[in-house]
Amino acid sequence: MKTIRLLFMTVTTVGLLCLSAGMISCKQETVARTGTEQQVDEALTEQVKSAFGNSPAFKFPDVQVAAFKGKVQLNGFVSSEDQKSSAESIAKGIPGVVEVENNISMKH
Repeated sequence: MKTIRLLFMTVTTVGLLCLSAGMISCKQETVARTGTEQQVDEALTEQVKSAFGNSPAFKFPDVQVAAFKGKVQLNGFVSSEDQKSSAESIAKGIPGVVEVENNISMKH
């Protein structure tokens, strides 16, 4: 019985050590932007915000805009489905925007 317990403890310990080593050696790749990409994304963000402010039909004070490598993400709240789709259309119309992720929710 002692031999089985010792064998079990050894296998468990070796397994945990291997698992720990595997976790330590795992590297999480970060997606970095170059300085130019960051500047382009900042400009896209500002252009979308400006276009929202210049929209004659709707103002979007509760919508946040973020850009990453040309992909624009919209978050926040609007009063109607028309405003949500309009915000997406405005963002898609900005030169340099390659994709729009519309996470806007409706106010209740």
